[in-house]
Amino acid sequence: MRQLRVLIQKEILDILRDKKTLVMMVVVPVLLYPLIIIGMSLMMTMFMGDSQEHVHLVGISDTYAEFAGELEQLYEKNKDDLERRLEFVTADPADQAVRDEVEVWLDVTRDSLLHVAIEYASTDQDARYAQETVENLMELYCEEQVVRSLEAEGLPESILHPVTYETEDLASVSESLGMDIGGSIGLMLIVTILLGAIYPAIDATAGEKERGTLETLLTLPVTNFQMIGAKYVSVALFSCVTAVISLLSLGGSVLFLIYGIAGAGMEETQFLSFSGILTMLPVLMVTMITTALMISALCMCFCVFAKSFKEANNYVTPLMLVIMFASMAAMIPSVTLDYRTALIPVVNVSLMVKQIISQQFDLRLAGLTNVVNVGCSLLVIWVLAKIYNSEDILFTDGFCSFRLFRARRELQFGTVPASGDLVITVTVLFLLILYIGSAATVRLGFAGTAVNQLLILAVPLFAVWYMKADWKKLFSLKIPEWKKVPGAVLVWVGAWCGGMGLSFLLSPLMSESMQNLELAFEPVAEEPLWFLVLVIAVMPAIGEEIMFRGYLFGSLRERTKVRWAVVISALVFGAFHMSLIKLLPTFLLGAAFASSVASTGSLWVTMILHFLNNLLSLIAMKFPEQTGRYLPFLVEEKASVAVTAALLTAGVLCAGCGIAIFRTKKSVRQDIRIS
Repeated sequence: MRQLRVLIQKEILDILRDKKTLVMMVVVPVLLYPLIIIGMSLMMTMFMGDSQEHVHLVGISDTYAEFAGELEQLYEKNKDDLERRLEFVTADPADQAVRDEVEVWLDVTRDSLLHVAIEYASTDQDARYAQETVENLMELYCEEQVVRSLEAEGLPESILHPVTYETEDLASVSESLGMDIGGSIGLMLIVTILLGAIYPAIDATAGEKERGTLETLLTLPVTNFQMIGAKYVSVALFSCVTAVISLLSLGGSVLFLIYGIAGAGMEETQFLSFSGILTMLPVLMVTMITTALMISALCMCFCVFAKSFKEANNYVTPLMLVIMFASMAAMIPSVTLDYRTALIPVVNVSLMVKQIISQQFDLRLAGLTNVVNVGCSLLVIWVLAKIYNSEDILFTDGFCSFRLFRARRELQFGTVPASGDLVITVTVLFLLILYIGSAATVRLGFAGTAVNQLLILAVPLFAVWYMKADWKKLFSLKIPEWKKVPGAVLVWVGAWCGGMGLSFLLSPLMSESMQNLELAFEPVAEEPLWFLVLVIAVMPAIGEEIMFRGYLFGSLRERTKVRWAVVISALVFGAFHMSLIKLLPTFLLGAAFASSVASTGSLWVTMILHFLNNLLSLIAMKFPEQTGRYLPFLVEEKASVAVTAALLTAGVLCAGCGIAIFRTKKSVRQDIRIS
């Protein structure tokens, strides 16, 4: 602990030397929130007051001066309800000077009925206010004319309005306020915490490299745990201080604004009571602190790859955009905090802030939110510790080694794609599928799926050709070790059974995603069988295996441990299927295929297994009645608890047996060949 304390003091002093940290930690929260909330509110109030005092000119043809007089009388009678001030001017329609002066012109014509066209410029805000007021006035005029007609005929007014109704909003002002601005407040809090964590994280990671002190630090008689712990505690400390200051500053600004309005004439009981605020403040404070811990760990994980302050800023920018996008989920009215959204980091915090402000606080969901934040923090810290144990990451170019950006003549044959190349390739492939693939699907229907599969095949092949990589080694296109093939089959069966069981478990929680998936595949069953086999079974078995188990997994296992290569390639494989309900099952399938490539040494095995996997799904989709006779759970939307448990159990047993086969010693022939 003494060594850890000394390291923490050293890190804090290093961070405090950078004045940008103090600005982001103290000055921005303390000054920015009052300026934004109170200043902008006062400015809007001032402008609204000025606009309400503004007199809007309404022009009418002098031919209909009588109609203008009736409108003016009706306006004088109801001007307190219409809010905006109007002044009516009659003139010749050909008088362009008057037409330019007025904000709204009423073009009146008469046949059997009176027709009024309200002409205005929507680009002029005052004209829009005038137009809205004139429309309300015309509605009153129409009602008055109807009443006069009924009186002339001796009919009661109730003949047109046999039923009267009114609406009453049972939500309090604070509940409405929470739904309206709660999402914005959560966004501001999270972004401020992020800004408070970025600069300390950069200084503690990339700053050490830029100053040339990381090597010296690693030679000290301290463990990696102590060094990483000191850096993380220092960064998290500044981030937590920023979170607390932001919460107090933002909360004080909002309360000042609310109670300022209440003191101006509204009843204070409509707003949050101080006792309610004090009750929720500790929970909100804890949530902000756990959020700061998670964001600090994420920032350090991204910045550790950089070798300079400028480079770290580039790396952390995508993280900032993702966090901002996730925190904006609370601004969507239909998205609320429940047991599903509470499991999504960042989103859960923003939704909880909205829930607290709208007085719909649920302590259980708040507890789950904090547990998720702490769990994600521990997971990211563990990943960070693994990174610091790898000298290849700490002292190499990291993400800067973009060979794809170099001239091809400068590259050597047999190079392995670096991490930067993998990021670029995956990103480009995703964008191509998003734009070109989506456009092809819209125009060509199911045939557009073939375009997606061609893109998945073409992108890695082009990258390997351009970088002059050893494609035979990267893609593992060689004869498999036959003794491990039964293990690959068992692992695939285990992943397939486990994926089916997980799908049945997740379907009640993601019913909407399940319905969207079913609707997407309904028209597919009408396609010819040969075309379905080609697009759904053959092309993915080739293209996706080349991309995810060849290019991606093959590159990762050359630069990191095999288990990490399996996990990362499986995560990317699952994410590319763009379906929440399929994410975990597809991840299991990707992990099984990657493990099979690592053990058998051949991509041909996983191509065949991938083909069989998709072919089985295709048969169940194309021939549901025949499939239901033998494997009924393949065509059922829901499965019983017994069937789900049986699938999960079979998955664990088959995968375990397959892994046991993988771990058997290699054949003597292969050992001799390797030696």
